[in-house]
Formats: sequence, structure tokens, C-alpha cells
Amino acid sequence: MKKAFVFLAMMAIVVSVSAQKVKLVDGNLKFLKGQKVIKAEFTYNNMKIGKMKADDYINKKVSEKNKKKAGSGDIWLKKFKTDLDTAFPRYFVNMFNMFKKHLAVADIDGAEADYTMIINTTFIEPGYNVGISSKRPEAAMDVSIVAKDNPDKVLAKFEITKAPGGSMFGSGYSFKDRVGGCYENAASRLASYFLKKKIF
Repeated sequence: MKKAFVFLAMMAIVVSVSAQKVKLVDGNLKFLKGQKVIKAEFTYNNMKIGKMKADDYINKKVSEKNKKKAGSGDIWLKKFKTDLDTAFPRYFVNMFNMFKKHLAVADIDGAEADYTMIINTTFIEPGYNVGISSKRPEAAMDVSIVAKDNPDKVLAKFEITKAPGGSMFGSGYSFKDRVGGCYENAASRLASYFLKKKIF
């Protein structure tokens, strides 16, 4: 029963993002032939959040929250960093590995693999959910694949745009759950692309 639920949940996400695109902009995936595992690294270089640069967004949020309640902005910042460093990568890896018939993402902590996917988030629209009103989040990412023995050379690069959020595993009321759904959808699209191309 559990396996059936997981499969149906996975397919629901695939259908929900089928109108969206993952685009191979450079290179190819032939080098992954026969690989069973790939490492994942997550970066946030030059990221924008909404209409603001990430640093400006963060500073604004911290300042606003600290003005309302002393120390609350600092608490928010700690949670925000945890989302970026831990929660979002886990959303991505867990979803990608639901497709791991051929290729699995290694554990993100100290993983060893011949190739690495560098998932750089370039844009996050946080959205919101206040019960009577909501806005769906979305995210954009660049994914570069490099070899362990030559990490400066990009072997393949993808663009993932407008990955919708709203996690099937969360309420959608928290920033982590809303935006975490973007990483689930991005992972499902990328894994589906790998399977569709039958490179394994």
C-alpha cells in the first residue's frame, strides 16, 4: 500500500509539471551511461527573491521582524538559512530518488560519486498562504553537471524555470513547505528528463 501511494504521489507531481520545461542548454548526458549514483550540491549564487536581490530581501525581512519583536528577525534568519542549507536540498534529493530505477542522488552529506550536479537557485517567488488568500510559489534553477576529476569543466547544463511550489508533504503555510515544493517539482522534472532520454 505504501509503495502504491508513493507511486501515485510521484505521478501526480509529474502531471502537475508536465506543462513546464526543463531545457538542456549545453552538453549532453552520454557520460552518465552506466552510472548508478550522482552527487548533488546546492548553491544560491546571484539569487533573487521576488523582485529583490537575495541579500536585500533578507536584510529587509530581518529588520521588519526585529522592529515588530526584538530578536524575531534573527530567529527567522536562522530558519531561513536552515531551509536553504538543509530543507530544500532534502526536498530535491528525496523526490529525485523516487525515480532512482537507474540513477540515484547520493546522500548530500559527504557523498562520493564520479559526477556532481550543482543545483544553483537563481530565483524564488516565496508566495504566501493565509487561508483565505494565497499565491503559489515558484523557483528557477540552473543545473550543471561536472566530473569529480575535472570540476571546472561543465559537461551538461540545464535550465529549470517556473518550477511551481506547494508541497504534497506540507501544509503550504510555511516558507519551507511552500518553496520546498518547487524543489520537488524541479527534481521530478529533471529525473523524468533523464528517463525520457534513455541514457542509462
